[in-house]
Amino acid sequence: MSVLRDHYYKLASELPKERIEAATALVSELTKADKKEEWDYALNRLIKGLTTTRQSARFGFSMALTEVVRELVYKKDSGLTLSSYLDQVLKASETKASMKGKEERAVLFGRLFGLQVLVNSQLLFDDSVSSDILLKDFVNALIDLSGSKSWLRETAIFTLCQFIQLYLKTTTDSYDLLKQILQRINDIGINFTTEGIAVYLSIPKDIRGELANRIQNPKSNWKNGDPFSKGNLPLLAKALKEVDIPTDPEENEDGSKKNKKQKGNWQPRIPFVWDLIVANFVKADEVSDESEEIESLKKRKKSSKSHSKKQKLDITEVVSLKEFWKVVIDESLFSDKSSHERKFWGFEIFAKFVSALQSSQVQYLFTPNFMRCLINQSAQSNRLLNKISTKTLNILLDVAKKDYTKAPEILSRLVDESLGGCWNFDLITKSKITDTLVTILGFVDNDKVNDSEVEHVLISIKKLLLDKFEKAVESQEGDEESMKKPNDNVQKWVLDKLLGLFKNSKKFEMLDSKWLDDIFKFLIRNSFFKSSHQKNISGNIRKLSQDRLNSFLSDTLSSTKSKSYTSFCIKYINKLEKSDEYQLSLEFDDELINVKSECHELLSSIKELNKMTKLESRKDQLKCFELLFSMVLIQLYMGDDETVTVLGELRGCYESVFVESLENIDVDPAIVLTEVILSFVSRKSLLLKKLSLIVWETFLCSKNDDGTEKLNEECLKLLFDVLVTKENKEGQQKLFEGEDEFKEDDEDDEDEDDEDEDDEDEDKDESESHDSDDEDQGSEEDNDETNGESKQSEVDQQTQLKLAQALGIPTESSGEVKFDDIDSFGDDDGSSYESDSMDDEQMMAMDDQLAKIFKDRREAMSNISSGNKRKQEVMEAKEQMIFFKNRILDLLESFSKINSESYLNLSMIKPIVILIDLTLDKNLGVKAHKLLKTRLSKTKLSKDAFKISFDTEAKQTHYKESLLQSIEFFQSRAAEKNSNLAHSLACSQACITFSKNLVNLDPDYLNKVIDSYSQSLKNWASNPRNKIQASLFFDFVNWLNSKRTDRSE
Repeated sequence: MSVLRDHYYKLASELPKERIEAATALVSELTKADKKEEWDYALNRLIKGLTTTRQSARFGFSMALTEVVRELVYKKDSGLTLSSYLDQVLKASETKASMKGKEERAVLFGRLFGLQVLVNSQLLFDDSVSSDILLKDFVNALIDLSGSKSWLRETAIFTLCQFIQLYLKTTTDSYDLLKQILQRINDIGINFTTEGIAVYLSIPKDIRGELANRIQNPKSNWKNGDPFSKGNLPLLAKALKEVDIPTDPEENEDGSKKNKKQKGNWQPRIPFVWDLIVANFVKADEVSDESEEIESLKKRKKSSKSHSKKQKLDITEVVSLKEFWKVVIDESLFSDKSSHERKFWGFEIFAKFVSALQSSQVQYLFTPNFMRCLINQSAQSNRLLNKISTKTLNILLDVAKKDYTKAPEILSRLVDESLGGCWNFDLITKSKITDTLVTILGFVDNDKVNDSEVEHVLISIKKLLLDKFEKAVESQEGDEESMKKPNDNVQKWVLDKLLGLFKNSKKFEMLDSKWLDDIFKFLIRNSFFKSSHQKNISGNIRKLSQDRLNSFLSDTLSSTKSKSYTSFCIKYINKLEKSDEYQLSLEFDDELINVKSECHELLSSIKELNKMTKLESRKDQLKCFELLFSMVLIQLYMGDDETVTVLGELRGCYESVFVESLENIDVDPAIVLTEVILSFVSRKSLLLKKLSLIVWETFLCSKNDDGTEKLNEECLKLLFDVLVTKENKEGQQKLFEGEDEFKEDDEDDEDEDDEDEDDEDEDKDESESHDSDDEDQGSEEDNDETNGESKQSEVDQQTQLKLAQALGIPTESSGEVKFDDIDSFGDDDGSSYESDSMDDEQMMAMDDQLAKIFKDRREAMSNISSGNKRKQEVMEAKEQMIFFKNRILDLLESFSKINSESYLNLSMIKPIVILIDLTLDKNLGVKAHKLLKTRLSKTKLSKDAFKISFDTEAKQTHYKESLLQSIEFFQSRAAEKNSNLAHSLACSQACITFSKNLVNLDPDYLNKVIDSYSQSLKNWASNPRNKIQASLFFDFVNWLNSKRTDRSE
């Protein structure tokens, strides 16, 4: 069996996969054939192939040669030994004087690859085929090769370092070979080079100095035989910067020898010695941690005192990372005078260190020169090192995401002004690195974290941000009562980052941690209090602190496992009020003081009741009232005007529910709570929204002891009134400024049948008025614009009159200025008008008077409603109404989720359908239709619950008739209105929902429902103007068909 020669050609392929397949096939066929001539041909062909000028061919041939040599050395009849192989490689790679540069380069690299084969095969470390003489010959050949050409030195020494590491794994007794290596390194004079440093670092630290002392005819070398021994730092910095260091006078005189140490052109790839340096510091940090633990234990024993001192001394004799980085990197590669090439190396080296070091060591990497260079290069895209600096920032983010314990250390250095950082690092560098570092826990998987580490990260970042805030407050200047101060931007940045930190830590369920308590205390101090011994924040920051406090409270309300931070805030506020160091920033009058005291009394009574109550449902209700009173009290400290009114309503509600001894209290707690909730959800506050939902779901969506809902139709009517109100300024005034200014078109009647008819007429009127909204709105704007122009001219006339009087200019009796008489004014001898004769005091008085006149004019003009102002008010009113209706839909959806079988769900359908037809906002209409389709239309009344809600037969019959009338109402509405497709579909869904529930309660009503649809079908067929969509009847037939199928089964 012969071996295909085609494999040798494929070994030179540019594709790695083809080279691997060819090498595998070649060795496999050689083994099967097992012919001496094939083995000899393969060996000679592969050795000669190493000297080719094609780089990919060297890779393929060396890979195959490694396997062939391993097979032949262990083959007894092959005749190949490691010594003979080494001789063949050296002979095949001899250089000649007649060779060109390219040919010489190929031959020398072929020798290197041939020597690398011995390292890769690891045959050198097998005592059965290797010997000490062979190892020395191998080392000499490799070091001779490294000294032949400067551009080959780094690659050859890299192979030597690999050899040393493998040799140390197999040898533990004799280190003569290592001594020989150091001797040869010394002889060729590369001790003070990156390659020499790499060789020394490859040798264990504990024997490094001893072997160096045994060098014969030593040239200039490292102190203590260790490049990282103290005293070597200046030389180490020069060597790693690849600056030629004079080592011997004779050598300096010989230029050829000196040039041997110099490398070729600069390369962007950093030398491999930096990998060994990084590993050295990582190992040193682990050793130092162990030695510190040992030392702390040994200190307790007097017998080991001397050993501890010796251990400590050994550590202090080594260059620390902090010292190394400052001298070798910061003051060398990143100095002002360093070239862009050296700074590029600096960024690459930084990336290696920050990825490998532990979090405790990362802090030493952020030195002033590095920070200055990083910020300057990443700030502008046209800078030469912008790409590598931006890459460095991305590496920082990747490192922090892989090891989140490094995030606080990195963040603290980036915002530290003493190191060249800044609080607005992201803004300057056009990145989001500080934002990401603050919220780093949001990128961490919950299953791969340690609780203590997470808490350490949170505490560290929190402390960093709070310290930054305090320093900004202490360093700023300005009036204590000023609304804006110089460092407001820094303080705002801190408040924003605190919120981001909290939001991304919620998933770890660490809301009861002390770090969060400290943030709440910090926000309370800055929201409500002024310090009597320290500088205070501006009014804008105080307002922002209050907003952030609301945000924190909002997020903690949504967590059922956390403690009540509203109560925590109240306790801490009371504590600070009693302190001499702080005083409230808001001054309370006697009325507010009484309100505050009353609120505290109510909270105390709630706590007492909570201790006495054993029912969980009762405890939940007490918790709701505790939340409400606490939030009202906090809003009172924020200066909210509505808190007094809300507190009065809440107190009456609370007493009617829990204080049984009080009589003559005619207050429905459900209605009062509904009104309070409406006042909360009308505001654009996420905190009040969540608080409202908690109270709504816990109290109003629950049931009484007899099984009836606490929420009643009167409560829902308050919500429905909002949904059917117009989305304009008139509707806003109707809801928020009282209904006395507007006259209702229809009034309620005591008879419930007439009430349904009135509601229908009212809906028609609303639709007609809805169609003419735009015309009315346009005429109002025209009238306002005309009135505004007349008022503006009146203000201008009054201003002219005041100016004329101030300047002494004559005016007519009507108040108009006599401009014609101004030129002749003052010509008479008796006139006192001489403007040139006014002294400085008169001019100053005149200036103050003119300023007051223009100030009055500005205030008067601000009260005039211009066209733009009117449009803005209309837009704001519309947005407010749409926002309010969205919140109402949220409440209704919440009720339908909890009470899916309640009859009150059916009462929601009518206002929802009216809203779909009435609204001008597409998103609101979609949301309302979704609620109808996914929640309300799936309501299925329970017969048991129905009997509880309507306990008499008369009430039950009346309710069934109302359901039938609702079907007829929506059929009639569909026939008269066709404003949009959603409204038609909503009417059809409403009819089906009422029919389904009515027949479910009483199957005898099926015929009446069919009669109702039949009459609508007749009207639709006979009247071309009837706007009912045919789908209304299709849906009904489909429902009847499904009902027939269910009955047959």
